[in-house]
Amino acid sequence: MKKFYYVIILLFIISIGSDAFGQKFKLPKYYHLFLNVDSLIDNTPDAVIFFPEVSVYPQAERKTSRDRKRYDKLVRNFLRTYPFAVEISQVYKNIDDTLSMFATDESRKKYLNVREKQIMNFYKPQLKKLTLSQGIMLVKLMNRESGNTAYVIVDELRGKVTAVFWQTFALMFGNSLKTEYDAFGDDREIEFLVKRYQDGSL
Repeated sequence: MKKFYYVIILLFIISIGSDAFGQKFKLPKYYHLFLNVDSLIDNTPDAVIFFPEVSVYPQAERKTSRDRKRYDKLVRNFLRTYPFAVEISQVYKNIDDTLSMFATDESRKKYLNVREKQIMNFYKPQLKKLTLSQGIMLVKLMNRESGNTAYVIVDELRGKVTAVFWQTFALMFGNSLKTEYDAFGDDREIEFLVKRYQDGSL
């Protein structure tokens, strides 16, 4: 069972300065949505002070022990899988970019075979340790990070026959490689965890 998930996943990847007038600041995005920051700095005689962005996330009340345990498990699974999702999705993007540099299908196939072996050797021992629920979450998070479903990526890298085979196998276990990450629906809680992770509050 675990082997199925790590195979799918592996296929899925085949400060503000001291001089307020002379520096360009690295500021939170929301400043630029409402202010012309550069003009403000250049045309304000007094020092301009920018406060850091603070994100506030809604916290649903978990009244029962069962709800609290479910949420705690969600957080544990997320912390276990999200770093993998970011890293592996970047590997996939790098592979995808490199493939466009080859002139022939044969050279692309050779490159994919080499990269697949490298990825298997590096990630297989780590992914084998994931639980079933962690494997499902990882596939979802990789969809969020890469922008493509597992089915599309397997189809692109390994062909339609392989993609259909693994999709059929996944359906037998209540999963689907065509599932899309739903940040405003079923995966809303996970999306809050992503935001908290990114701003360092998780």
